[in-house]
This record gives sequence, C-alpha cells and structure tokens, in this order.
Amino acid sequence: MPPLVRQRTVVDDREDPMSVTPLSAGQNAPLPDTTVRVEVTGAVDLTALVLGASGTVSSDADMVFFNQTTAPGARLTGSTLDLTLGSLRPGAERVVLVASPATDGQTFATVGGVAVTLTSGPFAARYAPEGLSTETALVLCEVYLRGGAWKVRAVGQGYADGLAGLARDFGVDVADDPATPATPAPPPPPAATPAPAPEPPVSLTKGAEKLPAPMRETLDLRKRLVTVSLEKKGAAGLRARVIGVLDVSGSTAGLYRRGVFTRAVERIMPVAAALDDDAEMQMFLMGARGVRVDDLQVGDLPQWLERWTGRRPVEAGGVNNERAVIDEVLRYVATQPADVPTLVLFFHDGGVTDNRGTEAAIRAAVPSPVFWQFIGLGRSNYGILAKLDDLRGRTVDNTGFFALDDIDAVPDSTLYDRLVQEFPDWVRAYYPAGHPARVAAGR
Repeated sequence: MPPLVRQRTVVDDREDPMSVTPLSAGQNAPLPDTTVRVEVTGAVDLTALVLGASGTVSSDADMVFFNQTTAPGARLTGSTLDLTLGSLRPGAERVVLVASPATDGQTFATVGGVAVTLTSGPFAARYAPEGLSTETALVLCEVYLRGGAWKVRAVGQGYADGLAGLARDFGVDVADDPATPATPAPPPPPAATPAPAPEPPVSLTKGAEKLPAPMRETLDLRKRLVTVSLEKKGAAGLRARVIGVLDVSGSTAGLYRRGVFTRAVERIMPVAAALDDDAEMQMFLMGARGVRVDDLQVGDLPQWLERWTGRRPVEAGGVNNERAVIDEVLRYVATQPADVPTLVLFFHDGGVTDNRGTEAAIRAAVPSPVFWQFIGLGRSNYGILAKLDDLRGRTVDNTGFFALDDIDAVPDSTLYDRLVQEFPDWVRAYYPAGHPARVAAGR
C-alpha cells in the first residue's frame, strides 16, 4: 500500500455553524441516512479504516488516508470524509474514524480544538474528546452496522505509537520506511544434534493445571483470542469481575439437552480467565426468580458444566423474570464491592415476559458499576433486549445485545470481538478521567 508518509499538512480550525447533537465517549446514535459526511477540526489528519466482522481490514485498500484517498463507498477530501454506506466493500460492518496530528512529532497534548462532526440526512452529531495527552493517534468514533441499521458511537480511544501502530492493530500491513538492502547472511554453522522438543508451555491461568490437557490447551488459545479482542479496543490492560447469567426458563430445556448451554459457558470462561485475576465467574440462574449458584472456577469447569448445564436446572423455576435476576445480581455487587468494573454475560433464549419491568430494571442499574451484555441463544423474540442500544434518557449506555442463534457457526475470534465490543466503551463513559479502570480501558 502507499507509504505512511505525509504529503501535506492540514490545519482546520473553522467554527462549525451547525446545530448538532453533542456525544460523549461511549454514547451512540442512529444514522437516518446511508450517506454520511465526516468533518474534523483541529490540526489533524483524518483516516478511515473499513472493517469486517472480524474487526480487521480485508486488505490495505480498506485504509483511507492522505496518501490513499478513496475506497469503495469512501472518499477523503482534505479534512472531510464522505461515506456512502451502501457502497462499502462487501462484508464491511464498521468504519473507524481516526485523527492524527498533522505535524510530525506532535502529540494531542499540543493539538487543541480536536472534534469530529457527522452529518447524515437531517441528523448531525459532534464529539470532542477530552483529557488528551501523549497520544499520537486517536479513534474519534466509529460508524457501525447493528441489526441492519447504521449507527455512530463516540469512542475517544488513544494510541501512543501513532497511525502505523493503530493500522497494524486493525490488520493493515504498513511499511513506514523504505526497505534497506539485506545484509548477506553468514554461512550456516555445522549441523548440530537436534535439541529435544520443548515441553508444552505451562498455563498461567489460575487453576488451569487441574483441567484435562485438551481442555487446558483450548482455554489458553481462547484466552489469547480474548486478549486480542481487547487489544483491538485499546483495552489490553482492562481488568474486571465477570458474572454469568443463564436462562433456565422452561423453553430452554431443548438447548440444555443439546449441549448448547454447556458449549456457551465453556466459551465464555476464557473471558473471565483474561479479565479476572482469579479466573472465576459468579453464576446466576434466571427463571421465576434469580438464584446464585456455585461460582465457576477454571479448575472446576468440567464438574461445574456437568452439574449446572448437563440438564436444565430447576432451582429458579420455569418462567422468565429478567427483573428478578437483574436485582439479584445488583444486590450481590452492592454487598460484594470490587475495585474493578463488573461485566455480566447474560444468556437468554428469548420470550421476554415483562418488557417494561426489564427496561425499568436496566435503567435503575445505570448508577451501578455493571455492564450488561445480553446474548440471544433461542432464535426467538428478544423483546426489549434487542432494543437496548436505542433506550434514551440514560446517562450512560450500560447494555449491549447480539443474537448468537447458532453458537457453533460463530468462530471464537468473532465471538470474543462481539462479547467485548461495547464493554470498554462503557468503562470509558462510566468512570471519571484518571480512574484506574478508565486508564486501563484506554481513552
């Protein structure tokens, strides 16, 4: 691809006369039109990365910047990017919008007035990131496809290693400097006796030594994939308490019988292994009431799965009561406070029985340090859960939802990208600047 060498310097400090909706970090809004104009202010260059479901580009052509100003559905002119979302390359699900100082060697500590304005039909939104310092590249916001509709989310995630580092993080193959001639290799040394094969690496996950070798290897591989997903969000250092909630209403019996919940829990355990130093999850059942059951620790995974997912548990009753289990989890969090945020992974097979009560519980949970990630498993009507991104009137978006109807058809890397897609954004929006959790989640 073209080298990352700046051909020009763009300085744009114009006042924006438009009346726009202000966005804060982590906040999202629907886009009413598939034609979007993006404009940045400040002494910065604008870059766009067109990403697929994997969270990476399909080729270097998906990077639009000052030396490569066009891609399908995207055209950059100075500090303005025009997007035609319906014309993006096949498989595109997200466009990440990045700012970098227009003057080499600068950081955002010395670049003022940085903001981005997006216009889509009659709608306009503006985001001005705060608390910038040593970053040399900054994800301003992202335009993303959710449930067949396009939205914008303010991000404010900084990178200290510049545009090239950010590009590599999203899968762009870049070369900052011309290649230098290779030094001829010295002649090979005399053949030596082959060294014995190294021992398999010891897992650093607490309790993993108790697992059967195949399960331990799978856990370690998946844990690394979770870490990669967090790195894509600029949140490699994020720590969290992870809580699991399993729907045990009567309609889930077939899913338990076919092992769907067993495989689901086994695949979310690496999230706790990556985020929680104790590599454990507190587990709750959602039926007619919320019931806390045995904590799930890595070393006890086979026994826990046999006990709690080998069949549909009946301890919580057989009908849906989302509000009851949300309240039960909140009581646990309030009585067992942690110095890290809490991520709840909530599996639900659909058929919400009390949309209003569930929405009220979610709104009441906004002040708590808890992010609720709902995962649909039942190919059913998910009611209010499928509309969480559109709930208005919350000071911070504390929920996410995606349907995972065929869990076996979704690769691990895609699953973990989706599981941690919104959590770091919530951390950055919930915690004040300087808080350790927000620092770990990146800007």
